[in-house]
Amino acid sequence: MFESGPEHSSGSVVFIAGLLDGYNALPYLPLLSKTVEDQLGFSLIQVMLSSSHKGYGISSLQEDVRELDVLFTFLREERAKTALFIIGHSTGCQDAISYASYGQHRGAIQGVVLQGPVSDREFMASSMDMYGKYLRLAQRMINDGKGQELMVREVDVAPVTAYRFNSLASVGGDDDMFSSDIPFERMQALFGQVKVPVIWVHSGKDEYVPDNVNKEQLVSKLTAACPTSAGAIVLPDADHAISDQFSQVKFCEVVVQFVRQIQEQVERFERAQQQSLRELSL
Repeated sequence: MFESGPEHSSGSVVFIAGLLDGYNALPYLPLLSKTVEDQLGFSLIQVMLSSSHKGYGISSLQEDVRELDVLFTFLREERAKTALFIIGHSTGCQDAISYASYGQHRGAIQGVVLQGPVSDREFMASSMDMYGKYLRLAQRMINDGKGQELMVREVDVAPVTAYRFNSLASVGGDDDMFSSDIPFERMQALFGQVKVPVIWVHSGKDEYVPDNVNKEQLVSKLTAACPTSAGAIVLPDADHAISDQFSQVKFCEVVVQFVRQIQEQVERFERAQQQSLRELSL
């Protein structure tokens, strides 16, 4: 992990990047680091998983969760962090949902921010010339018991197993969480294990959302399908990575407000518990 801000703070925001990303891959991270330190007293933690950079094709969401377990064990046991939040970017949103659903320390996560939750499947189908051919190849390899073997070199810039390609590209794949054509009941099942508040941050000019997708309907559908949704924010001028400075400032404000609201709720709950204990002792 790479930590910026106060090392011994009681709280941290853990940032999980998307495919092909590594440390400092997003332009808003310097401002986000400064903002969470100045306004919350938190540190920002970026994590390097074995799926980072060109490793995503030979990994999985399940492996990411196992590695995040190591990180959160360290943060809780060695750093004594008591307030932990996750920000997922792009495919990192799949990691965020997966960790909040079944990660070992999911109970220690107080909130999740999903920035740029988009469908890898819909983007691949709209932009990859040989999408159908490669998907059929991946599924044939899986059926032949070769799911963990690498596909042909020309499939992607990174080596990719048949399993991971199918996970990203197929209907109902493990990574298929944010596609516009997922039935609402299926979406509810996907997000139903998340027990902490989730805020959705979408980009109005997200270049990874195909033109045939109704963005407004998708935002409403995703938000409604998640039982712990704390609302959705659309940054109208932002691209997928939030490159423009005005949108970066707005995004950081959203994160700080979200964390503060949850912290206030936690404090009220703890005060109520203490009051109940005092009344029981009388």
